[in-house]
Amino acid sequence: MIGRVAVVGAGISGLAAAYELQSAGIEAVVLEAGDQPGGKIDSAPVGGLTVDSGPDGFVARDPAAAELCRRLGLGAELVEPAASGAYVWVDGRLCPLPARSVLGAVWTADAVAGTGVVSEQAVDALARGLARDADPLLGDASVGEVLRPRLGDEVFERLVDPLLGGINAGSADEMSIEACAPPLYEAAQMGGPLGPALQRVASAQGRDGSREAMGPVFQSVRGGVTRIVDALAAELGEAVQLATPVESVKPQAARGAGRRWRVTTPNGPLEADGVILTCPAWESARLLEPLAPDAAAILGDIEYADVALATFVVRDEHLAQPLDGSGFLVPRSQGLLTTACSWTSSKWRHYAHEGLAVLRVSAGRTDDRRWMDLDSAELISTLAAELADTGVVSVQDATRGRFEVRVTPWLRSLPQYRPGHLERAAAVDACLADGTPGLVAAGAAFRGVGLPACTRGAQEAAGAVTRAVLC
Repeated sequence: MIGRVAVVGAGISGLAAAYELQSAGIEAVVLEAGDQPGGKIDSAPVGGLTVDSGPDGFVARDPAAAELCRRLGLGAELVEPAASGAYVWVDGRLCPLPARSVLGAVWTADAVAGTGVVSEQAVDALARGLARDADPLLGDASVGEVLRPRLGDEVFERLVDPLLGGINAGSADEMSIEACAPPLYEAAQMGGPLGPALQRVASAQGRDGSREAMGPVFQSVRGGVTRIVDALAAELGEAVQLATPVESVKPQAARGAGRRWRVTTPNGPLEADGVILTCPAWESARLLEPLAPDAAAILGDIEYADVALATFVVRDEHLAQPLDGSGFLVPRSQGLLTTACSWTSSKWRHYAHEGLAVLRVSAGRTDDRRWMDLDSAELISTLAAELADTGVVSVQDATRGRFEVRVTPWLRSLPQYRPGHLERAAAVDACLADGTPGLVAAGAAFRGVGLPACTRGAQEAAGAVTRAVLC
């Protein structure tokens, strides 16, 4: 092999970067502080089943994750959701989410009229807002700043914010529209009335019903997405060093046109021709502070959300209604601890077991940390009661705790992209390229928290380091 690269972090970004390096004939050594690879991609036993306790799928429109699966021999194992349609919990009942929207933003008022999701006054305000002319969006802004005036507060708070907030565990009023909602950003850049712009974006994606859909919106791997981690770890073998936290990264004497690096760990130093940091932003900031303080300052300012995921395995006789969809969202105005509930056994066939239902209930936003004040038993009882309140399980069975439950807390798990985020990410890249050639940073803190974005970012980081190593 040609050269050696140290990859800091064994989440999906680190593993994918190392796999890319290995495929290019470069030795990769993955240094992971924890005792297992995968980062936020994990699974756990509950009720006799093994269920994803992190992400359980990925967006299909970006092919990076699916392509990685095919390279790993998992192409035949790719699956799409078995259930279509979802709900939103408003005013004491589950209402169907509009089938035709762009991240919750509908392009006609008829899409929500009579659904119970919003009031008649909100429908009228939506119709006026969608038809209102506007200048093209120049530069970045928050999702709320762009969409509230065009959709109205009620539509925004009951559709757009729950969906984007569910993905990012934050507030759409504070999220970068460019980084967090690229399709909405594209529509806003068109200018003119928002309704036709949204429909054009949806049509380009094959999601407006005017022609046959271009494929599934989401994908997963039969048996759970942890199989991707397992396959990557198997390919990398002993290159993945667990329980090996990185203490520092220091430049050494130049070698030819490149630079050597010394990566120190409690197990001893590692000499490398290149370094890829794929750890959380605050950890990358710590390692970069002596080397690139400007980049470290940008990364250190990124806020993270704390969330919890409770997986319920429920016998069918304890359900209060058929699970005829993928789940439901909960707007923050409804006051529940639950932010979303995935009907996982309806959504993915590999979790469909006769007589059992699997429900994954999420709690926590950047502005709602109530779950952190509860112990595990209190959190489970509260979420079980809310499953009963929303009509998913019977009240009697929720009260008696007749479910198998596992809680997975994810502290500082989801980076928040504020307006201008992509510009700041580019500034980090430029700073490192200029001041620390051969050292790059990647991961969920940069250009997307999902598996495809992290995979693509890891591959680009591996390419940049490969060019430096082969100079």
